[in-house]
Amino acid sequence: MSSIPLLLLLGASTAVFAQVDERLAAGIAALKANDLAGAAVKFEEATRQNPNNVEAWLLLAQTDGKLQKRDAALEAARKAETLGAENPDVLQALANLYSGVLQDPVKAASMGARYAERKPQDTTAWHRLTAYCLSSGQPERAIEAGIKGLKSDDSPELHDLLGQAYSERRQWMEARAEFGEAVKLSPYDADLHFHLARVYLIQQDFPGAIQVLENARKYFDKSPQIELALGVAWYGQRDFAKAIDQFLHTIQLAPDVPQPYIFLGRMLDHAGERLNEVTARFAAYQAQNPKNSLGYVLHAKALIAQLPEGDPTPAQPALELLQQALALKENDAEAHYLAGVVLVRQGEFAKAAAHLERSIALNASDPAPHYQLARAYARLGRKEDSERERALHEKLSNEVNGADPLGLTGGTPRSPTAPPGK
Repeated sequence: MSSIPLLLLLGASTAVFAQVDERLAAGIAALKANDLAGAAVKFEEATRQNPNNVEAWLLLAQTDGKLQKRDAALEAARKAETLGAENPDVLQALANLYSGVLQDPVKAASMGARYAERKPQDTTAWHRLTAYCLSSGQPERAIEAGIKGLKSDDSPELHDLLGQAYSERRQWMEARAEFGEAVKLSPYDADLHFHLARVYLIQQDFPGAIQVLENARKYFDKSPQIELALGVAWYGQRDFAKAIDQFLHTIQLAPDVPQPYIFLGRMLDHAGERLNEVTARFAAYQAQNPKNSLGYVLHAKALIAQLPEGDPTPAQPALELLQQALALKENDAEAHYLAGVVLVRQGEFAKAAAHLERSIALNASDPAPHYQLARAYARLGRKEDSERERALHEKLSNEVNGADPLGLTGGTPRSPTAPPGK
């Protein structure tokens, strides 16, 4: 936090507090010079001279907090709260203290709520409090503040914050209602349409998401975010042709955004006649991002998808791409997995096992490496290890498909459970 007076940070007028005396002025000057110890001495003197000077207690709390004298800072803050319990400016100052140097989000939210209740003319107070509670991991408080705020601030921004808070609580129907209201109030905000569609996607209500996103396209015909989300929705509907169209269109609009490439990489088995086009897109992304392992991995993955059965020779270019990817990012689980796939094809079972073991160490929940590792172990004569890996593959596949078969609710998309080169 900058070493300037607390009240200037808050934008509060010193007129609401006691007249600034010489000790306060000296303390404020010391703060400006970043002399925290000297400032604390002057503020302590000011509180002794005038124990009812709330500004002195606030500045002392701020300074002691920055000096990491937490107990002293909390005591000074409590003194300020006692003196200014009904003063909204004091309460707002305390809210800033507790959200800043004193690091007590619950107390900060409490002070912010008391401020909002005592200053109804500040129509943004509940809005700010809702945003703060949401950002500090207090969705219940955010909902409480947002509902109160709607009485004076029926804005799309506040409805959006409420939708986010309900989403944190996994109260999906309430989240839909709030995001829907936000879209009605501000139909030309693409983020609001996306937030509403995301709730449908998380619930795997793909027809509902498609309806929301098609409506959004009436206002935004060149939004990469909307086009990408629509691709995800069609993917969820298992309409792979439309999903591929959407992801390729997203790449046209925003060639540097990685998500459409990642989703295309998950559905190469469904690319059909467009596999060459997808491969070319991956190659272009790799060329444009030579220091990013993702392009090499995706390009290799597309080449593997085109390999003829039973001929290991054409796999070498893919292996070279994967070696480049691992040189950039050794802890890339998918790159190790794909290298294992290629090496199994080439009959290099010991090398394949090493890559597949590393992939599993990096991402133990992915079923696919266990399948390939079982194959490698079998060819190495490690029967018990092979059986163990096959059992793990089956167990993890069931868990993945039961929890979130499409992997749409967050994180990096998984490798397919039916791996290439089966």
